[in-house]
Amino acid sequence: MEKLRVKFSNGDIFEVPARIIAENRADYYADLDGYDSGSNEWEAEVQNGLDNDFEIEDWVQNNMNWEDLEPYAEKINGDDFDYSEEFSDAEFEIK
Repeated sequence: MEKLRVKFSNGDIFEVPARIIAENRADYYADLDGYDSGSNEWEAEVQNGLDNDFEIEDWVQNNMNWEDLEPYAEKINGDDFDYSEEFSDAEFEIK
């Protein structure tokens, strides 16, 4: 997986690099399990996320907010909209 596509109810679509989500997930497990970001264990956890579509989609929906993704999001179409308000109800699609 390379990107996660996020679609809001107003029809706006964004793509976010999956690595951003996988790294966020790996940072959590690094803190939990006591290894450093950038270590071999961390990189293995990043790769685990990238190799598993379910892990990426589950992590982003249950552990991240739009504010976490917005700096990396590429807008595919649409107008101005309050994405933070609707993020939890957006549609997610693995691409």
